Amino acid sequence: MTTDLNPYRGIDLRPLRSRLAGWSGFESTLLDTAKLANLARKLGLGHFNTADIRALWRIGLVRADITIGQAPAQIPGLEPVQSAFDVRFIDVRQPKARPTGSPSFVPEGEAAEDALTPYFHPYRIYLLHHVVRTLGVSTSNMQYLLWTPGVLSVVEWHLRSLNHWTESKAFLDRFDHWNWACELSIVCEPARWTRRETDNGDPEKLWLQEYGLELQSHLCTLPEDAVPRTRKAFALAAGELDPNSRLQTLLRLMRRFERDRVEGRIGAAIRLLDMAESIRRAVERHLSIQLPEEDEIGARTWMDGARKILYGTNRVFDAAPSMLRDFLGSFGLDGGVKARCYVEGQTELGALRHVLGSTSQCVVVNLRGAVVEGGGKGLAFVESLGSDKANGIFSFVMLDADQADVVRTLCKAATEETFHGAFLLSNPDIEMANFAISELLDVALGIAARNETPDNPPQSYSREDLLRELDGARSGKEFFMRLHRDGRLREVDKGEDWGAALMAYAIEHQKLPQGDPRGDKERPIIGFAQMLIRAEEAGFLNSLKYERVDSATGRLTRRS
Repeated sequence: MTTDLNPYRGIDLRPLRSRLAGWSGFESTLLDTAKLANLARKLGLGHFNTADIRALWRIGLVRADITIGQAPAQIPGLEPVQSAFDVRFIDVRQPKARPTGSPSFVPEGEAAEDALTPYFHPYRIYLLHHVVRTLGVSTSNMQYLLWTPGVLSVVEWHLRSLNHWTESKAFLDRFDHWNWACELSIVCEPARWTRRETDNGDPEKLWLQEYGLELQSHLCTLPEDAVPRTRKAFALAAGELDPNSRLQTLLRLMRRFERDRVEGRIGAAIRLLDMAESIRRAVERHLSIQLPEEDEIGARTWMDGARKILYGTNRVFDAAPSMLRDFLGSFGLDGGVKARCYVEGQTELGALRHVLGSTSQCVVVNLRGAVVEGGGKGLAFVESLGSDKANGIFSFVMLDADQADVVRTLCKAATEETFHGAFLLSNPDIEMANFAISELLDVALGIAARNETPDNPPQSYSREDLLRELDGARSGKEFFMRLHRDGRLREVDKGEDWGAALMAYAIEHQKLPQGDPRGDKERPIIGFAQMLIRAEEAGFLNSLKYERVDSATGRLTRRS
């Protein structure tokens, strides 16, 4: 028993193809033989010319979507279509086998088709891919160099195999089926964005909606496996042409105009995936079902939840651009703000700017004392925190813990998950919460030493005397009041430079000194900075799913 390699032979797409052939909007998408050959060359599918495409059409390996002639042509398989402008036909011919014993596949001499001009949908490149894949003759790159007579042996073997196949029924079935699969995507393509509801306004939209209803009735008659099997064939062919699946997904997110300009084999792969998408869109819109997206149906295997982790969403090509920031960020292409850090004061501003660097996608916002609202309660920027979350932006807050209302409101926002990120409350301020008095003095002396010039010679003072005077300071403000007494070290003060110097010291010495009462613990600002840096690498949606802000510690923790 011979296996039928054209499983959908009896499914008739001619009514839909005829309607499309008579629609004026269809003509703008079609290509003549020269343009189809040029498209194939641009997409790396082979060196075709006008004569090649016409020959493939004559023997039925590539069916035309419209053929136009001055008079009706009595050619079997060319069916007339109603048109107000010219005589046109749709091509439903079967592929022709190679004549037994003939030295050429294409018959010599004149043919009835010569009076007609064929036009092809760009999706017909799928047939050219199979022409190259199944009919091309090649040998290894080194065969000629290693053993020249072997080239003839390889070519002779190819000729025997090709002669046997092209004279077989399997050859006819496969090219007939590939044409049918291509035609299914073509009849679906105009309806991929149409609504099912009728609109009596624009005649063009009305035509498309009526066509969509007719397409819907045809889709309902397809065998259950026709759509998934056809779409998978396109996806597998795309994988054969180019294995860069993630790059294909990225390029398919571009505007259609830009996507169609991509050349080479990856451009061909994108076109084939677009064919699969046309079928999916039409089926989803007109049958109200959801199908897997194109990167799910090829050779690649997805674990449950993997697309959510990689892309930030399970529906990539239906998602809003804001939902795909995690995916774009994995390529380093997301130039938008990924994290916003709110601080109150120049010291904190300088510290975080130092650790983030100039190319960071984190923005540091200095609230300049405007934390408390006019009524004296709550956070003035609490609405900004909610806005950050809605836009997929991490929120980091670093404030002094000297105002009970501020602390209470921030902890409440964390508990209610108003924002996603982290917060650090320094008690009483950034200096005393993260450094010993001796360390603050060493940082100040380091800044003073760097500022020494002939016009600004070093001052005469003892580190031990300064340390005795500074001992017991309870805040950064008090530290500098004591330090500046008697006009000492006036060039060193709170501000961005001071904050940057503190952060540089903390990075070099990440734990508090052993003699400090807090023991050999990591400085709080180090853990906060690490979470902020990690936010630039992590995907927001994935973090939101698996992590939350601990209202007690202010840190991002794993959800229970």
